[in-house]
Formats: sequence, structure tokens, C-alpha cells
Amino acid sequence: MTGNMSGGQRDHLFISYASEDYELAEWLTLKLTAEGYRVWCDKIQLLGGESYPRDIDRAIKERTFRLLALLSRHSIRKPNPLKERTLALNIGKERALDFLMPLNVDGLSPTQLDWMTSDLTFIPFHEGWASGFAQLLKKLDSIDAPQRRGDGRETVCQWFTARDSALEKPERLWTNLLEIRELPSTLLRVSRPGDGFRPWPDAWPHYEQDAAVAWAFEYPADAPIAASARMMQVDWESDRWHGGLRLIDVVTHLVRRHLVRHCLAKGMSISHDGQDVYFPPRLLPGDRLRFTGYDGRKTWVQAVGERTFRLGSGRREKSRYHLSPVFRPMLRAFGSPVVQIQLRVHLTDSQGAPLDPARAIRRRKSICKDWWNHEWLSRLIGVLSWLAEGSESFKIGAGPSGALVLAGTPIRLSAPAGIDESALAPVHVDEEQEIPDHDFEDDGDDGNGWKEHGSGRE
Repeated sequence: MTGNMSGGQRDHLFISYASEDYELAEWLTLKLTAEGYRVWCDKIQLLGGESYPRDIDRAIKERTFRLLALLSRHSIRKPNPLKERTLALNIGKERALDFLMPLNVDGLSPTQLDWMTSDLTFIPFHEGWASGFAQLLKKLDSIDAPQRRGDGRETVCQWFTARDSALEKPERLWTNLLEIRELPSTLLRVSRPGDGFRPWPDAWPHYEQDAAVAWAFEYPADAPIAASARMMQVDWESDRWHGGLRLIDVVTHLVRRHLVRHCLAKGMSISHDGQDVYFPPRLLPGDRLRFTGYDGRKTWVQAVGERTFRLGSGRREKSRYHLSPVFRPMLRAFGSPVVQIQLRVHLTDSQGAPLDPARAIRRRKSICKDWWNHEWLSRLIGVLSWLAEGSESFKIGAGPSGALVLAGTPIRLSAPAGIDESALAPVHVDEEQEIPDHDFEDDGDDGNGWKEHGSGRE
């Protein structure tokens, strides 16, 4: 079918969005299609499916089961999404059903919406696309949204292969996994007699079982504790449980604690709640991480940056962002022990005070919205290169049964074929374009032979 309205069955989901939210609209279209739903999204033509209708009003009235509106700070201002939402609300009133299903993309509050949509129940996508999609599927299932049988995933695969995006050559794949090359084979169980204990020292990486017992890879540096404590070595790989305590959980905790201590020893800061370690201002020259990128060229990225945000009153306010690594040891998930490293952005005001959670979420999304695989991978390699001081591996601690040794670069894989990601980049044709406020003054040489990683996809 090529845009006509034959059939008459209301069996489609219509996605209404602004061009700035195209990535989510595309992702949502493909995910819903794979689940067996018929979806209309204006820039996506699925093979074996129907073309986007020429008469949008008629398509919404006669062929659409529900209209999914991606509500963001962009779409609430643009005329076409507004017209589509208004039509959907009127259809809902006429048919006495929730025809409009709003998806909250940016964490908008009711006061930021018009009176027609402010009292609707939203499905939150600003907290995570995966969790939002799970709620959307649950909602669609509860209202018996029509699904076709069996060919949804095949349709999505055909769409990808028809875009000339496949390359018949091997492709190197980077992960965010770091190999643990050496891991202490024993744990140190430290117990102290008596009561009225003072806290275990924070600087000592340990797992606190209770006030009297702690576990570690190495002896405590605090002399009074060492003098009075009883210590016992336990082989955690052979003795997997100890008094109801699963020792692999202890080891996982200790690996994370040692990595955090390594960050702090190199000058990083820790948040007031103890959740984030992050780069503070002036730790690095120019607040830049300099390293050799994944393409073999010298490059740099900002470890700390500042952005200016325009408030509703017209007043401008600066926020500072800091790269913040999060470590998740995975000792048995892949056959050999690894650490998954996730980069986050820690937000403060211009004086270093933490932002309230809602404001931090909004500003984090704004700062990171144009960071794709290229940007995140470059920052990840920069952080790891700094932690390892440019070496192939780095060592942390030195306990009775050895040190913790980790690789200095992420694990790399190889695929027999690749994807031309430039062919997958969306083309925005909406009437209004936003110029992103980049972190950098320019996208070229900084005068020392180091190239800055910009905001393009790769």
C-alpha cells in the first residue's frame, strides 16, 4: 500500500514527534515493529509494510489505534506535533477513550505543558528508554492493541539490510569491559575482640560484615586496628561460603572499593553521598584528558566542562559537568573476570555544589544528547588511559596473595562484517533546528598537536 486509506481497520500506532527527537522515534518504531505492531513514523519506510500516509488527518482518524506523542521541550513548541496532539485529544473525547498516549521524553513537568495535556498520565521515557518501553508494552497489552503475527522482527531486519549500511569487511568492536589480569586468590578476614568499636577506617578498602568483622585483600593501615585484630586468610575460590556469607560478593565489593581508592589517590573527588567519583576542576591542565584515541591518533577530551542554561525567567545559570566512572566488577559472567565501566556525568553548580536530582537529570540530558558511541568511547579510553598512566595495565594494592592488576584499555572484539554508520544517520528536515552548545571553542588543533574529539557520529 502506498499511502491510501483502503481497509479501514484502526490497527496502526502513529508516532508524533519533533525532528530533534528522531533517534527515539526511530528506535521506538523499530522496537514496536519487532513486537508485531503496525507503526507509522514519517521518515521510516518498512519493507512489507505501508508507506507513510499522504493524508495524515485521515490516517489518524480512520486507521490509527492510538497516537503516541513524544513530548519534549522541542515538540511542545512546534506546530505539526501540536496539531497532531490536538486532533488525537478531540478523537479521544469523541470516542470516550485515551486515544492520545503521551511519552515524557525530557522529564517535563505539568507546568511546562499546555492545559490540554497537563493532566494526562504520561509514560516516562526520560528515566530510560528501556524502562519506558516496558511500560508502553504493558499499556498496549492492557488495551488489546492489534498485532500482526510473526513477521515483525523479519521486517526490521529487512529495513536495516535495505539501507546499504552493511559493509563486507571485518569490523573491530569496542566494549566497556576491562580485563582483570590478576586477582588476589585469598581474602583477609579481620576480627577484633570486645565492644565499643570505632568505625573501620574509610581509607582502607574493606567489606564490613559487622562492627567486629571486616574482609579485605590487604592488611589495614590503621596501626591500632592491626595491633588488636585477629587475621585469617581464606581461599575464596575454594571456600565459596563462610558463615552464610557468599565470598564472591565480598570480592566483587573489594574490587570496586580498590578502583575507587585508586581514583581518589590520583586526585579525583567523591560526592557528598559517596556515590560518584569524578574529576574536579584543575586536576588536569586545561581540565583535558590527553591520550591516543581508538583510531591511533593523539587526541583530547574535556574531563570538566561548563554549560550555560537559560531559565524560564530569562536568567542564565551555569552548571559544571565532570566525567565520572562507575565500576561494576563481573567476576564470572564471561568466563574470566572483568570490570564493566560506565561513564556518567556528575553535575554541580559553578561553585561545585551538587544540583537537585530533577535539575541534574534535565541538564545531564541536555549536555549528553549529542554524545554517541564515538564520544562515549573516546571519553572512556581517555579516562582509562589516565588511570593506567598510558600503560597496557595498572596495579592496585599489594595483599598477601598478590595485587589487583587490570588492563589499561577495554576489551576489543572482531566481527566478520561491519555497518556503515554514516548511512544510518537521520536527516532532519523540520522547520526549526537547534545549534548545540558544544563544550569546545573549536574542533581543531589546540596548538600542541592534539586533536579534540568533536560531536560527529562514527
